[in-house]
Amino acid sequence: PGEGGAPGEGAVLEAIHALRRVELPEAARVGGAATLPQLSARLLAARYDVSSLTALELLRWDYKQGERVDGVAAAGLRFGIAAICETLPALLNRSGGSRGLEEAMAAAAARRG
Repeated sequence: PGEGGAPGEGAVLEAIHALRRVELPEAARVGGAATLPQLSARLLAARYDVSSLTALELLRWDYKQGERVDGVAAAGLRFGIAAICETLPALLNRSGGSRGLEEAMAAAAARRG
């Protein structure tokens, strides 16, 4: 081991730095990325880009459902939560207003039964 590091740590770090400088083959150049750091940045940006999704698709994208089983008044109550990565004004705009959002929410609920 080197100065406090694990055996081979220096070689691993050197390989990582070398990979960061390697140019990607044409077939791997997603979004014009020429290197691994550029490709990583493009893929992370695309992961959070929801601009092409409808309100209904956003409501279904990262949906979690639960059911309350304890308590008398609310036993059997089903509920759901959708993680939506934009502001309420942007979601309302995407939906065509509050009525459109209400319709999308009703459609999402109907699909779940």
